[in-house]
Amino acid sequence: MAAADLGAEIARAAGLIAESSHHVVLTGAGVSKESGIPTFRGPGGLWTKLGEPSMDGYKIFMSDPAEWWRERLEREAQPDEFRHALDAAEPNAGHLALAELERMGAVRHVITQNVDDLHRRAGTLSLTEIHGNTRWMRCVGCHSRWPNAEIVVDPEALPPRCPDGRCGGVVKGDGVMFGEPIPPYALERCSAETLEADLFTIAGTTAQVYPAAGFPQLAVQRGVPLIEIDPDPTALTALAAVVLRGPAGELLPRLAEAVRERRAAAAG
Repeated sequence: MAAADLGAEIARAAGLIAESSHHVVLTGAGVSKESGIPTFRGPGGLWTKLGEPSMDGYKIFMSDPAEWWRERLEREAQPDEFRHALDAAEPNAGHLALAELERMGAVRHVITQNVDDLHRRAGTLSLTEIHGNTRWMRCVGCHSRWPNAEIVVDPEALPPRCPDGRCGGVVKGDGVMFGEPIPPYALERCSAETLEADLFTIAGTTAQVYPAAGFPQLAVQRGVPLIEIDPDPTALTALAAVVLRGPAGELLPRLAEAVRERRAAAAG
């Protein structure tokens, strides 16, 4: 996309945001890639190199949670490319721009497919981590969540149990495994925000992983304009009202700047 054309599209997107009162954003792995976190699929992807994890991950966990936890503790003692990248990653300009847009009132909610905690660390407050968060744990019974540091995992008493004495459910990592249902609270929040949306943006996602990809589609079906931010075409490109071709870490800050300038001009 030529620079002049890109500038015009950023201005169009800023105009849509200015007219919006409930702007929802869906982000994917492309946003965190610029923080040094490898994607899972595609050239150089983690699963491309190492192979995809078992499609029965949740079934395996539920069949023997204690054994799963023993294996997890053993893995944590060994070097791991993905875990090292997560530990070293910092929010990039794209994460920070989304948090700034939220502070300006220009973004009402962020749905992320990423599990890296970077949106939260960047300052985004209205957030649904639909695939969970590697820095948190969750009870499979009551769905309560806690930062990892708040749950003591005793290797002699596995699996860890929900600290709520009335529940006593098994605790697992918060990341959603293959074969595991998305926690109902996450689906309900995403659906509610999407039904309120009058503008929807997708950034750094191919929009092919469900159920997350269904939310922008639902918005478009309701007549809501869609903004797409990605270096490459996605499954929803044909439905987008505005397409911004390029990395989210470059384009989201430019979009935030355009929104600031538009508001300043309107304020006189």
